[in-house]
Amino acid sequence: MPKPSRPLSCIALALTLFGTCVAGAAPTQPRYIDLTGQFARFVGETAGMEESARVATFQKRMDALLPGFYVPRFGATPEQYNARIARALQRFPDLRPKFTQVQRDFPAAFEAGIQHFRKVFPGFTPSVPVYLLHALGEMDGGTREIGGKVYLIFGADVIAKIHDAHDLIPFLDHELFHVENHLYFSDCEQVWCPLWAEGLATYAAEVMNPGADDRQLLLTLPKPIRAAVDANWPAALCFTKARLFSADPADIDALLAGGAGTKEFPDRFGYYVGLRAIEELGGEYKLPALAHMPPDRAKAALTASIDRLIEKAGGCR
Repeated sequence: MPKPSRPLSCIALALTLFGTCVAGAAPTQPRYIDLTGQFARFVGETAGMEESARVATFQKRMDALLPGFYVPRFGATPEQYNARIARALQRFPDLRPKFTQVQRDFPAAFEAGIQHFRKVFPGFTPSVPVYLLHALGEMDGGTREIGGKVYLIFGADVIAKIHDAHDLIPFLDHELFHVENHLYFSDCEQVWCPLWAEGLATYAAEVMNPGADDRQLLLTLPKPIRAAVDANWPAALCFTKARLFSADPADIDALLAGGAGTKEFPDRFGYYVGLRAIEELGGEYKLPALAHMPPDRAKAALTASIDRLIEKAGGCR
């Protein structure tokens, strides 16, 4: 595993990220692969190159480091993805200071996140390869299936833009929970699967960080979600229930990204609906039981929970 360019002292890390640390401790670092240095070097080495040649060189050199990651996803065309690469390279000099700080802090931060996660899931160690890289704005963290294999990816560029000491541990809890949950829960093409997975990961961060606010729970991106959905709660529930078993990618996008047909609700409002549905189950199941619930039981539990919420809200017209 590549080492950070300058490891922080325990005291510095405490002040920068968490506010607590054991003086003199030298925690072992979980294994991960750091590709941030390669990105920064590429920017410097190709600064004078013509744009199209620079993008082509990026695709050849950087994709070889994690084959299949730096490719178009989520409906993007090759032309759109090339433009994304070009923007990321052009804008990197402005991002570099914060990006470098993330690169430097990540080993200790990730170790602290693992230790915090083990308070609820003892002995947890990521069961998938973990990478820290420049994600071209795609993600701050999450799992991706590449070439039939699941990876946990952390985007240092997005972390640098949207995270700080206030929300880093809940963010790590959310992403590590996906890895734990993936051992027991197989994803599917229907809406209910990502709704369960994301609602449950948000709930895990809430339970593992008592008093966490919506920013820590990732419910303020790109805009605050809770108040806007609460103001139209019955409609949000009924919209969700009507699409719960749909396999149309547009319906998944509508709930978990920002589909064009759902502008009465904020982008990513499904994360909040999923959270509320899992909260409805919270009195029946402890977090580990929810994390390890097989898909058939999860499907039934989520459906029943949404039905109860709809009944409490006055039903669907």
